[in-house]
Amino acid sequence: MAEQISKAIVLKIIDSSTNENDSFVDFFGKKGKFRLLAKGINKAASKNKANLLVGTVAEIEYFAARKYGSVGRLKKATTIQNIDYSSSANLNFVIHAVKILDSILGKSFDMFDKYCQTLKYLGEGINKRLLLFVLANSLFSFGIGPIINKCVECKNTQNLADFEFYKGGFLCNLHSAKTRWNKELKSIYYMFYDLEKFIKMVNGEIVDKLIAEVLDHLRSNGIYIF
Repeated sequence: MAEQISKAIVLKIIDSSTNENDSFVDFFGKKGKFRLLAKGINKAASKNKANLLVGTVAEIEYFAARKYGSVGRLKKATTIQNIDYSSSANLNFVIHAVKILDSILGKSFDMFDKYCQTLKYLGEGINKRLLLFVLANSLFSFGIGPIINKCVECKNTQNLADFEFYKGGFLCNLHSAKTRWNKELKSIYYMFYDLEKFIKMVNGEIVDKLIAEVLDHLRSNGIYIF
């Protein structure tokens, strides 16, 4: 097996049933989820264990599985994006964000990148905004992402007045009887395109409303994350 090096998010650690010193580690990388056997990780002297905290991003050196259905082997892990776990707000973010990533089955370079973007803002009192950013962008990985740059009915990019997940995205004033607040429309747009601008634009009321709408959209399509 050729040794490989990549960056990945630590999703979960599962004890091995054959050796008490070993565990399986589930990762989320640019190509989606994969599992590696981490030999000796439960030994007191293990250097890898401290670099495999759930939710962190690590650079991993590993031997990939030789055939479909088998499990590769972890050689070394080095944390490159850490998380302050002393914060209950950060713990809550990690629990929910990891559930989102763990629910994605296919390749998703974009979700890996989106998650990594959020980590530098953790602990600034905006974790719910960050979770919404991850949750909303996961829609594309589930195949139910909205059209976010034009009216879903007429393809017009002007006079966008409403946004409905169940209809597929933005609607212009000719195709919707409702009108959303301009700040809300801009928040929705930036939610998919620019995290920094989204953080600055959105407020708590809009965040709560959009989380409820995204979860409803997921559940309407048979996807239950939390």
